[in-house]
Amino acid sequence: MFKRILFFKGIIWRPVASCFFILLIFYALLQLYAVNRLGIAGALVMAILLSMGLAWVLFNRVIEPLNKVNTVAQEMARGNLDRELHIYSDDEFGQLARNVNEMARQLKNTIAQITEARNQASAILDSMADGVIALNKSAEVLFVNPVVEQVFGISQAASQGKNILGVIRNYDVERLLERALKTEKPITEEVRLIYPEPKVFHLCATPLHGQQGGGIVVLLSDITEHKRLEDMRTEFIANVSHELRTPITSIRGFLETLLDGKIEDTVITRHFLEIMSKETERLTRLIDDLLNLSNIEERRVVHRWQSIQLTDTINRIVTMFRTQASDKKLDVITEVPPKLPVIQGDPDMLAQVLINLVDNAIKYTPSGGRITIRAGTTEGNVKVEVEDTGIGIPPENLPRIFERFYRVDKARSRELGGIGMGLAIVKHIIRAHGGKAKVESEVGKGSTFIFTLPVEESSF
Repeated sequence: MFKRILFFKGIIWRPVASCFFILLIFYALLQLYAVNRLGIAGALVMAILLSMGLAWVLFNRVIEPLNKVNTVAQEMARGNLDRELHIYSDDEFGQLARNVNEMARQLKNTIAQITEARNQASAILDSMADGVIALNKSAEVLFVNPVVEQVFGISQAASQGKNILGVIRNYDVERLLERALKTEKPITEEVRLIYPEPKVFHLCATPLHGQQGGGIVVLLSDITEHKRLEDMRTEFIANVSHELRTPITSIRGFLETLLDGKIEDTVITRHFLEIMSKETERLTRLIDDLLNLSNIEERRVVHRWQSIQLTDTINRIVTMFRTQASDKKLDVITEVPPKLPVIQGDPDMLAQVLINLVDNAIKYTPSGGRITIRAGTTEGNVKVEVEDTGIGIPPENLPRIFERFYRVDKARSRELGGIGMGLAIVKHIIRAHGGKAKVESEVGKGSTFIFTLPVEESSF
């Protein structure tokens, strides 16, 4: 800095001193000449003229360039880096102007690069699906991205510069951040949030390098769905084990009884064999459903795609269940138009969907109830509803009703022969056809299972 000051002083004072010294000598000589030849009056006139000439030379060579430099420097200080000095002389002022112009251009390029890098970093952080929090050593917020704003109900503007422990107001997160700031070591842990909705996050706090005074950067990854799938997988394994163990234990018990001497009693043997046959059918049905569901999920099923008129399929399924419904004294009503728009799909798989839904409706509707099958079109889709006046489904069970092995009343479902796979198969078949399935229900009043399938484009 001191060298720069000396440099600019030299640039300014060298031309001033040189001009002043030369003109002073010239002025003194002329004054001597004027006094000797023109007298005092002539010398005075000559002095005035020379002073005016000296002032004009100083103004053009020194003062005017300095004013230009000062004006442009003030503009640059206010951020206007597009201004340039238009001094093209070969002296020190010309060199100063060229240096200032070059410095402004380089500074403008540097600022543009920094701004672009900052905008890119900001865009990346704003687009991240994970939450990001940056804190300084004093636990004050340097940055939060939109995910954190949404999760904790805070804003970047309101939280910046404030202590994070008073902003987030979550004990688990606060405790981890406080420990990360004290230890200055990476910390990884799972945290559960209750408000505004239950979520599980994987929190990773890492020391913030390059930040003056230190700090930490926190990454919050939402693993709620992952944990839910883990829980479902654990529950699935437990359910499969239970469903397989029950019939196998039963069959084994009857076999041991027969082998212990009861095989000679034909009545008991026949009774045991009938029970074992039913348990074997149950095992076969369970394994077949598991294989079918697995094939549908993994898209290993070779679909026999063709144009389908669902009206025919619905009428065929209703005819199939007429006797079963009549035995239970249930009214089966169809509200299906003579023709529906054509859809693309596998007829056997879509028939399986209707079979599962109608079979469930008959099983869970008390004697004297009513089952209604409706069909129509809505927003470019064919919509099918299977409504019953059965026992209904509690609201807390509705979100999980399409999960495999999930049963609202396990004892009643097992009594009716249900293993909790039918609705899971329905959901995956409909999804494989590009449609959606849902359920609406009220306890004691019945349930309505609805699915939609996209209409074939040529049908419009």
